[in-house]
Amino acid sequence: MAKFLTLTDKCNLRCAFCYEISPIGEPHTFEADAATFAEELYRAMHDEGWKQVVITGGEPTLMPTFFPAIAECRRQGYEQIIVASNGRRFSYQNYTQRAKDAGLTHANISLFGADRRTHDGTTKVRGSFEQTISGIQNLVTAGINVSVSVVVNRRNVRSLDAVFRLIHQLSVRRSLVMGLKPFGGAFIERDKVFYDFEEGAPYVNAALRFGLGLGLDITTMGLPNPPFDTSGTRDDNIRALKYFDYILKRMKEPIPYCKGILCDRCFGRNVCPEGAEPGQLIVCKCVSVNEDTIRAAVRRGHQTVRAVSLETQACTECKTCAADIAELIRCEKTNQRYDPRNVAALPPGSHG
Repeated sequence: MAKFLTLTDKCNLRCAFCYEISPIGEPHTFEADAATFAEELYRAMHDEGWKQVVITGGEPTLMPTFFPAIAECRRQGYEQIIVASNGRRFSYQNYTQRAKDAGLTHANISLFGADRRTHDGTTKVRGSFEQTISGIQNLVTAGINVSVSVVVNRRNVRSLDAVFRLIHQLSVRRSLVMGLKPFGGAFIERDKVFYDFEEGAPYVNAALRFGLGLGLDITTMGLPNPPFDTSGTRDDNIRALKYFDYILKRMKEPIPYCKGILCDRCFGRNVCPEGAEPGQLIVCKCVSVNEDTIRAAVRRGHQTVRAVSLETQACTECKTCAADIAELIRCEKTNQRYDPRNVAALPPGSHG
């Protein structure tokens, strides 16, 4: 996990499942002020203990603040300076070298298919596949540590093995394989991107075995086990659930617009008050402690966050879990319904 430094919500792609796309067509206008970077990065390192930073967006490479952000991260001594990008700008060798010279150490590049048709069909930008592949090649040549992110969806669920083969051929050895979030573009184009877990899992499981056999270091997020077999991978479903919770808390609607439509194909349903079964809502995402367990602990007299943690093994170290537990304690004491959306979302970039 790392500190996230968000530069913008703008992007030069329009990926079919992007959760930043508004279902009601709201424009992307956010641009971070470079004058805030020094204080934000200092606080993240010295108050929160982060040693790695992910520069993200939207597409951060679009912004004139991208290089100043890298330089400030290096000035403050971050051990890993990572960009999360679609890779298109890195298809220019001079741009890639400039990023390397500024201090960029790692790049996490999104790739959604092993061919032009699959990738460009997802991004809705013709030529983006070639640019992304060229960008990965330039980053590898420049000596920047590259990982490739793949979002499993209807277009690529049966051809992930080909994606892993291509990743390996590009001399990349790390991949992040993620499940779909039911928000934004994924909700709008749900019939094009979502798939049945039981039908898709055999293809995904076989591809994961193939990728691991190639020697890839694979991290999985948002692939519930079962039906997905994530053995041998770095299973980071905790981070997937925490980020799902982060997005949920930022939503303006009192009831998520995806309720009842995508619940059966949503990996995050158990952290959503509208999707989880009564009492089974996961309150502590780090250890998967549910609402019934914490309410029972409070009724036994454990009425502080620390006391509940000692009784249930729930996490109190991260900002999200401790705040959610405190809210549930209050709800149990006052006989109210618990809704995690009543807990203020962390500021953009603070979710880790």
